[in-house]
Amino acid sequence: MSRDRLSLGEFRRWALGKLVDNRNRGLFAEWLVGMALGVIDKSSERQEWDAYDLLYRDKKIEVKAAGHSQSWDPDHSAPIRFGIEQKKTSWSAVSGTFTHHTQPKRFADVYVFCLHTAVPAKNENVADPDCWQFWVVPTDALDREFGTQKSLGINRLNELAAPVRWNSIQAAVNRCLREAHNDE
Repeated sequence: MSRDRLSLGEFRRWALGKLVDNRNRGLFAEWLVGMALGVIDKSSERQEWDAYDLLYRDKKIEVKAAGHSQSWDPDHSAPIRFGIEQKKTSWSAVSGTFTHHTQPKRFADVYVFCLHTAVPAKNENVADPDCWQFWVVPTDALDREFGTQKSLGINRLNELAAPVRWNSIQAAVNRCLREAHNDE
């Protein structure tokens, strides 16, 4: 193949075309939340390995994604678990440095948990915000309720927050940030 036939669009289709795959669905969930918060524009790019996924009003947002349907077994619903593990190291894309922390911690101010609900999952329904549920939880609630626990399921998540639709993510994040500010 000659260089004049290389296409960035073709690469994106090849690398990210199957939104049902866990990695791609997770990237799409980050983008969905970023769009709901208005922090993604034509000049922004995702920062791989940063200590958090999105920056909203100088607050760090961590996005966690899961789906009932998996690419390897699309017709059956899988148990849902979201990773919430505390870490001892963090990476800053801005400074290009790792930081080692004496105590493990969660680095975001707010977590947004995203569940793709359609079974079977297909590109078309992964791309449809109406096929998702979202829970917005302040990190201090995760720290208080779960400490060093590494994951949580839907039942425990529902005890912390009610699910919201895509168009309500920003209001839910704003509410969490206001409540955290009032607690200080």
